[in-house]
Amino acid sequence: MATPNQNQPPPPIPVLAVSDETDPRLHSPTVRERQGHVALVIGCGDLPTGYLEFLADALNRPVYYVLGNHADELRRGCCRSEAAKPMGAIDLGGRVVRDPRTGLILAGFPGSPRYGEHEPAQYAEREIWWMIAKMAPRLLWNRLRHGRGLDVLVTHAPPRHVNDREDPAHRGYEALRPFLRWFRPPVHLHGHVHLYDRSLPSEERFEATRVINVFPYKVVELEPFAASAPAPVPAPDRATPRMARRTAPGSASTETP
Repeated sequence: MATPNQNQPPPPIPVLAVSDETDPRLHSPTVRERQGHVALVIGCGDLPTGYLEFLADALNRPVYYVLGNHADELRRGCCRSEAAKPMGAIDLGGRVVRDPRTGLILAGFPGSPRYGEHEPAQYAEREIWWMIAKMAPRLLWNRLRHGRGLDVLVTHAPPRHVNDREDPAHRGYEALRPFLRWFRPPVHLHGHVHLYDRSLPSEERFEATRVINVFPYKVVELEPFAASAPAPVPAPDRATPRMARRTAPGSASTETP
């Protein structure tokens, strides 16, 4: 009887990434039949709470997400009067998380560059730099502990001059360019730019990173860098993790404050 090849690399990790619009092909009773093979669901912003909760329940997979640039996104398309965050999902905004099931290290930045007044989901570049400064110790710790700082960056807006546009509402973050140079994640998933014309490219390479616009959804295969890595040890900080209101399947165990 043939024995498995011990030197054969593990298979890629399929991830369902969604952004900006509720897609009827996913918001469907048959989604588990078509997408049940994915290991994670990643939301790249401007999605209602009910959509992310549906995907978490229907696929029974961990859901990680960042918020988009519209303040009403979480209650869009539902009867809720309050912008409640999705139950069973983990907010990556300004945080670094290691998924215990796949070993993937994820981090995220919410919103878009500021182009309007009094918009809580839009950020000045200095605010993104402040998030980077708070995330850097964990990313550097990951580099020492796991041999890499980050596997997947999740944002709503893209980096400036990479998959973005010249109009003020769809420009990318300048701060993400040095972030990608420093921490070199293999994959950066984002939304924000609506690509209705399928002839337009949705992926561009920046330095060592594949920058992918996932609108409205894509299944992306990720390299299993840490699928067999040992469990992480506590990082040298005393920050208390913020917990989701309901524990997701395989919820993450480490994160930034």
